[in-house]
Amino acid sequence: MANDASHGRTARSGFANYDSTPSLKNKDLKRFCLFGLLMLVFFPVRLSSSKPVPARDNTTLVVFSRHTFRGISKSVGPQRISLPQYGIDIPIPTLSYGEDATPQGLIIAEHFAAPGLQEAAALAVRAIAENKVFDGHWDEVRAELAAERTFWTALYLKRGIEEKDAEHKPAIKFTGCKTVSGKAVDAVSSDHLVKNCVPDDVYLQLLKASPDLPKLKATFQDFLNTVRAAIGLTSPAVIPDPVYSPDGSLPKDYDELAALASIIEMIADLGPPLPQIFPSSDRRPLTQLGKVALQRGVESLGIRFFVSEPSPLSDAVSVFPVNYMMSRPKGSHTIVVSHDNMMSALISSLGIISSKSDPDDWAFLPIESYVFAFGNSNVSVVRMRVHINDPDGAIAGNYVSQVVWKGRLDQWNEKVRALNQRAKTLDLGKDGNACFEAIKECKAEEIDVALYSRSHHPMFEKP
Repeated sequence: MANDASHGRTARSGFANYDSTPSLKNKDLKRFCLFGLLMLVFFPVRLSSSKPVPARDNTTLVVFSRHTFRGISKSVGPQRISLPQYGIDIPIPTLSYGEDATPQGLIIAEHFAAPGLQEAAALAVRAIAENKVFDGHWDEVRAELAAERTFWTALYLKRGIEEKDAEHKPAIKFTGCKTVSGKAVDAVSSDHLVKNCVPDDVYLQLLKASPDLPKLKATFQDFLNTVRAAIGLTSPAVIPDPVYSPDGSLPKDYDELAALASIIEMIADLGPPLPQIFPSSDRRPLTQLGKVALQRGVESLGIRFFVSEPSPLSDAVSVFPVNYMMSRPKGSHTIVVSHDNMMSALISSLGIISSKSDPDDWAFLPIESYVFAFGNSNVSVVRMRVHINDPDGAIAGNYVSQVVWKGRLDQWNEKVRALNQRAKTLDLGKDGNACFEAIKECKAEEIDVALYSRSHHPMFEKP
């Protein structure tokens, strides 16, 4: 044993000075090889256990997300909700029914919706029962660039995802189709291109024939009477019937109530919404009915989407995002940031929601998202929605997810086939049909953008 120890010391000293090292004897060589083998077996395990890196899954994921909370716009000033016949005639000094994302809304996008999307994607992957684990990576975030609120929402979602375990996840591409403010060009994320092809007379006939029109009055009226009860007006009010004028407009009451519903929804990220809009020395009724008022408001907006884009118009709008989903590379993970009316058309055309669903399903809250997961044999759809505080209606930013549809790939393909068949029945006349047929998916180009935290921005660095 003494000789063995002596040889061991000689070998170790030889590694310090290679030229003076005699050749290793067989026994030393065996020990060295055994030591190296043990290092290979155990040392990587210790490293990986300290920071696990999941294997990349081959599920194809496509997410459609609505933009975040919006507030005062550079182009739309504060407004007044004018419904004096119902006891509501108020200025809205803090918000407008406008364009831009709010600072609090972007905080929610980064710190709540981004991790919520990771959980929703993981649920969608598990639901198809093929890949058990979502690997957490995203390849691309694509924004509808005609509106600032979609641009900034996409950017902050990207940032929120990248900040988690950035060491093991590559940077996410940020893309969009070049445009100018207010002019949508991306048929994957906006319904404007298709709707712009619809002649006024054709659109009016579609509106009048909408099977969901009878539900419009009852839904808006329930919302109005909930708000009236919250401000102490207990007698039920009755609104006009939803009869379209020749120019395609409804009675003014519907527009005013829609604006009020949107403002209640969009101000909820700052706290209970009704006390912010209706100042009162007694806040109790306003906080007790806040959640109900918010929910009935967004349900009113939801049924309005069904009425304003009935089938087959909604199907024609949905052809482009569906084709986009079906053409994504196998195993790619993509987020598309869009608008509520576009998403309503898509989700209803696929039969995932309808006017026969629970009214709560009609709504599209800020950064509400639908995750589509495509495996080899199965497809799942998961909805991510923000939590509304009960009873005051404030939205702090916590998101929850649930599976809303899952089935075999052939069942999904049948949905897509039926959607395309219905879209072909939309007759827009000679010029309208030519306009629709000319619509092509625009090329989403990568945009080089970066967000700096205050502590890392060059202008804040110490000299």
